[in-house]
Amino acid sequence: MTDSRARTLFTDLRTWLFALALAPLATACGGDEGKEEAGDVPEIDCAESPAPKFSEMSAVWNKCTTCHSSMLTGASRVNAPVGVDFDTYATAKTHAATAMHEVNEGAMPPAGLPALSAEEEDQLYRWASCGTPE
Repeated sequence: MTDSRARTLFTDLRTWLFALALAPLATACGGDEGKEEAGDVPEIDCAESPAPKFSEMSAVWNKCTTCHSSMLTGASRVNAPVGVDFDTYATAKTHAATAMHEVNEGAMPPAGLPALSAEEEDQLYRWASCGTPE
C-alpha cells in the first residue's frame, strides 16, 4: 500500500469515526433542528436577541477556518475532519449545532489556536439556535 493510499484510508476512517461519535448528538436533537438537549448549550431567546447573518460573522469564521476550510488539506487542517468546514454557508449550516456544542464545551477552538471572544461565542450560539440565517 502506498503512503498516499494509507493517508486516504486513515482520513476516511477518521471522518467516519468522527461522524459515528457525533451520531448520538444528532439523534438527541430529534425534531429540533439546530438545537441541543437542554443544558448542553446556553439557552437563547431568539425573539429577544436576533441572530446575526452568516455573512455578518466574519470574525467567527476567520478563526474557525484556520483549520475548518475546504481549501485546506492534510496537516494544514490540524486534525479537523474533512468536510467539516465553515468557509461556505451550506457547510457551516450543516455543522451549526455541532459547532455550538463544541465551543460551549470548550473543545473548539483547541488550545493554541485563536480563541473566540465572548461576543463571538454569543454570535455563534444565536446564529446556530435561531435559524442559521444566510
